[in-house]
Amino acid sequence: MARTPQTSIFDYVIVGAGAAGCILANRLSEDRRNSVLLIEAGGPDTSLMHLVPKGFYFTLTNPKYAKTFATVAFPDGHVEQLPRGRVIGGSTTINGMVWNRGWAPYYDGWEAAGNAGWNWKRFLDAFRKIERHQLGASEVRGGSGAVDIEIAGPREEACDALIASFERNGVGYAEDMNGSGVERASYVASNTRKGTRMSASRAYLRSARRRKNLTVVSHTEAERLVLDGTRVTGVHCRRTGGGTVTYTARREVLVCGGAFDSPLLLERSGIGNPEVLEKAGVLVRVPSPRVGQNFKEHRGILLQFRLSGVKGYNAEASSTPRYLWTGLKYLLSRSGMIAHGGYAVSAIYKSDPASEHPDTQCFFTPISTSAVNPMSGRMVVDKHPGAKYVALPMYPTSQGSLHITGPGLDDVPRLEPNFLSTEEDRQMLVKALRKAREVVATEPFAKYVVEELQPGPQVAEDEEIIEYGINHGNAGAHGLGTCAMGPDPEDVVDSSLRVRGTEGLRVVDASVFRDQPSGNNNAPTMALAWIAADIILEQQV
Repeated sequence: MARTPQTSIFDYVIVGAGAAGCILANRLSEDRRNSVLLIEAGGPDTSLMHLVPKGFYFTLTNPKYAKTFATVAFPDGHVEQLPRGRVIGGSTTINGMVWNRGWAPYYDGWEAAGNAGWNWKRFLDAFRKIERHQLGASEVRGGSGAVDIEIAGPREEACDALIASFERNGVGYAEDMNGSGVERASYVASNTRKGTRMSASRAYLRSARRRKNLTVVSHTEAERLVLDGTRVTGVHCRRTGGGTVTYTARREVLVCGGAFDSPLLLERSGIGNPEVLEKAGVLVRVPSPRVGQNFKEHRGILLQFRLSGVKGYNAEASSTPRYLWTGLKYLLSRSGMIAHGGYAVSAIYKSDPASEHPDTQCFFTPISTSAVNPMSGRMVVDKHPGAKYVALPMYPTSQGSLHITGPGLDDVPRLEPNFLSTEEDRQMLVKALRKAREVVATEPFAKYVVEELQPGPQVAEDEEIIEYGINHGNAGAHGLGTCAMGPDPEDVVDSSLRVRGTEGLRVVDASVFRDQPSGNNNAPTMALAWIAADIILEQQV
């Protein structure tokens, strides 16, 4: 349970108890001389549903645990809601738990771009310290960290058939999806422990909360940073249910709100593009033109298939009695379809043969639903066997933006994802869908396919695929880049994650990533926070 703060003054004030905030709170409070406050806008993660991997279907869009950010209208008029965790543990408490670390040369690209010290060797060291992998420690895996990593299982017939079809397309099977950077298909690695979710909170915060020098406050949302000139001295917060409180940081404020909330907090505090701030009625304190820019997110296509001759998961969840029986078996064994996240298999491969490295990630599970969008939270399982296959080009070049429209928390921000706005992204999506169909049409998986339910064979020409991807595609829940790190004076943070133009302020979360790290943000953000803690402790005065 959260303790009532006995003081409002701390050495470090951390905003956001997600993937990064939990690790920072743990690492900074290891030194009992540091007083640390962790602020979370949401509530506790004590619901048993948070332990159940498949529980994210029920929590991802529940306003008790998530906040959704509405996009501007798409060309066909619809608006999408992009959810992020608003609960202790942040999005690690409600996400699909895929533990995909990304492509090593991507991280070396950070250093090559002028960010000294940010490279694959450093990230790998962090990953190995974080992980407690089911396959054991190795040169590329950790074996004694706080985050358990398990491989989805048991093996399943439709999944094995798809993996075999990938092999016939030159994409080999790998037991460890993070074991190399070549094309590969694997059963998904997830941050789970004995079939239960291992969130950042469970791994790093629960044990640390016993420390007297760490205070955690929930239901407390950061409204704006407190500045003395250009030095950030604290955070002014609004409490759920009414009232405000201001916390003071003797050393630093560490913003860990994620790619959505972090840039908005900076802008509400007067740190951002002067034109955006003035239009929103906010006094400019520190000009920083790229805050809220460079929003990048995967945009792919979900394919659904009707199958025959193979069981899949539909039979286990196509009615309330069946789902309850499956749930009971899970409670007794901590295994089966409920024991891993949203998907059972992932493959990382080339959709474009000319690519120098894998360019597409797919997620596959032998289940189909009548809900069009798998991120809707509604799991209405079809009676007949089926499968989902999400094809996501890994390196989008399209850039969107996220900005405040007014000075307060209740002013709805403007999110322009700008999906598929470059010709490169449009053509890559076409190639990704065609490659997915090619794999599915390959034996042995092909013999089980009755029909493609979504998007359907009527979506065939390039322009039809592009239009479908824009208006009906899948966002990967991997938004980042809105406070990107870089050596340029206009980049938001420097290589120490300090916000340029300020003192006493850093941003530590996925918003500082320059580009997509080859897939999911879950693992890379935790590693980022581990590295950030090293930097902060080294620079501590």
